[in-house]
Amino acid sequence: MMTKSAIDVAIVKSLEELELAYTIRREVFMDEGGEPEDEQFDGNDFCSVHLIAKWDGVVCGTMRIRIISMDEGGTAMWERLAVQKNAREKNPWIFRSLLLNAKRYTEFMGLRTVLGIVENPKLMRFWRLYGFKPTGEKPLNYRGHEYTPIKLSLAVRKNEDTMKHAVTLRQAVRAFPDVFAQVQDAQAQG
Repeated sequence: MMTKSAIDVAIVKSLEELELAYTIRREVFMDEGGEPEDEQFDGNDFCSVHLIAKWDGVVCGTMRIRIISMDEGGTAMWERLAVQKNAREKNPWIFRSLLLNAKRYTEFMGLRTVLGIVENPKLMRFWRLYGFKPTGEKPLNYRGHEYTPIKLSLAVRKNEDTMKHAVTLRQAVRAFPDVFAQVQDAQAQG
């Protein structure tokens, strides 16, 4: 039975979780897709936020979010969206959960534009469901594959809270409560 309530998406917070995300990417892109490792793992992994999705407590999906510019409202790249075959066949809500959480994070960071690329033209319909459109740029060719650039423009939320106040330290820490708890524990012991 398919249930979206059993899906939990979180930001990777440890090397162990990052390795779980890498394992998912290896299975989907390398084992299933036949892509070489140097296309899947690069220096951008060290300057990005990674999400992991758990379904019934088991890690089954991942996605990378990379901030590439803070100019003109800011731009992020959503990359390396991957869900294990068994999980995606049984519960397509995992993709939706990853994308909705990526959107929340991107908006929280105050970014207005999301870029991505699509190799398989059949997947363009999927991305359109989430508001993405082709940028109109010429497709990128890399190692014999053609990628269509896509773009999502996020609406700027204008509510009383965000207009009156910049993000405070407390608000920023709430995004990573376990980090704050570790700091408090260290201060109490020290």
